[in-house]
Amino acid sequence: MTALTVTVSQTYPATPEAAFAAWTKPASLEQWFGPPGYRARVLTHHLKVGGTWRFQMISEAGDTYHHFGTYTEITPPHRLAFTWASEEQVEGWRDQSGNPTQVTITFTPQNPGVKVTVTHQNLQTKAAQTALTHGWGKGLHDLATYLTRESTNV
Repeated sequence: MTALTVTVSQTYPATPEAAFAAWTKPASLEQWFGPPGYRARVLTHHLKVGGTWRFQMISEAGDTYHHFGTYTEITPPHRLAFTWASEEQVEGWRDQSGNPTQVTITFTPQNPGVKVTVTHQNLQTKAAQTALTHGWGKGLHDLATYLTRESTNV
């Protein structure tokens, strides 16, 4: 089977530094990160290459899922990359060998603002691709709300 990829992007009236910070500070992540109907709680966050992260995703109904990975690239404010897996073994969210998938976030300066692109690679099922396209898209929408709120609080 051919591995599947999700790519979603959105442009914001913010600096690359502000967008990068929103992705790398636990207090910021907890304000916007998560798919529809979920909020994130950061359990582990070691922001360094080789450092680990672990989030608990909590649904409005109280269901929980845990995602985790390792940072593979941190190039402020241009790129952030990490592995991604689910403790609950969501089907298709690991590569063909059972390893975590790969997520890369790029922060491209625009005039004005920044374009944030999420690329999630090595997915194994169409269902995972669809769910993550929807989830990352919702996250980028919520990031817009967060960045707008932050820019008015400066």
